[in-house]
Amino acid sequence: MLVGIGGTKMSEFETNQQVAAHICTAGGLNGKQFRAGECVALLDGKVVAVARDLASVLKSLRALESNPERGMVFEVGPPVVDVIR
Repeated sequence: MLVGIGGTKMSEFETNQQVAAHICTAGGLNGKQFRAGECVALLDGKVVAVARDLASVLKSLRALESNPERGMVFEVGPPVVDVIR
């Protein structure tokens, strides 16, 4: 188990999701700023790669961790709210 931003024990998936949401809403993490459209790879809640395209950042993540069930890749952008009518 990892510890999330609020100090709560979470799975790696939950921690990565929380960090990704924080980056997208705040535009940065620990003093590092991210731009909309940048692709970020997370592993254990830490930024391990940043690139302009998902393929490059995924390649960098898999070079560090070959298990496809670990890590997260996402594109920085504002949160999108789905409205179901």
